[in-house]
Amino acid sequence: MNKSIFSINSLSKYSDLFQIVGVIGLIASLIFVGLELRQSHKIALAAQQQARASMLTNVYQTYSLTDVSALDIYKDWEDREKLVFTNFIITRWIVAENDYLQYRLGLMDEDMWKAKYLAMLTLYKGVNNKNCSTYREVWNRRSRLMDQNLVKLIEDNGEACIDPRSN
Repeated sequence: MNKSIFSINSLSKYSDLFQIVGVIGLIASLIFVGLELRQSHKIALAAQQQARASMLTNVYQTYSLTDVSALDIYKDWEDREKLVFTNFIITRWIVAENDYLQYRLGLMDEDMWKAKYLAMLTLYKGVNNKNCSTYREVWNRRSRLMDQNLVKLIEDNGEACIDPRSN
């Protein structure tokens, strides 16, 4: 008698093994789908933040074109350069907050984050303390609207801009 490995009797001996393998495969595929959904959710959150940052950046650039400051739209600005500079700093903080979210969600690698974070600390310090009062005014107003985890990270690790004229 020729016994085949694929006979009904031999397959029934392996039915428990086949069921276990099937259940393991089903569990693995559900875990994979769950991980994909979580990643898609993170990407959607980051895309929403990116869209908000882009929209706000456009608004502040428009302010600069129309001689309006984002900090105080009713103030009579005599110095157009300061107005444009103020709006630029506000825009930089909006982008920085977006970068922080991207990093926190795992959508930015460590080296890129380090470069972005260094730029944030430099912005917080003020470049060569030039226009320090503008840097501080923007930070004091904008930081209240930002992710407070980012604000704490910046304030705990950065040295605030000190206006050399105040000494």
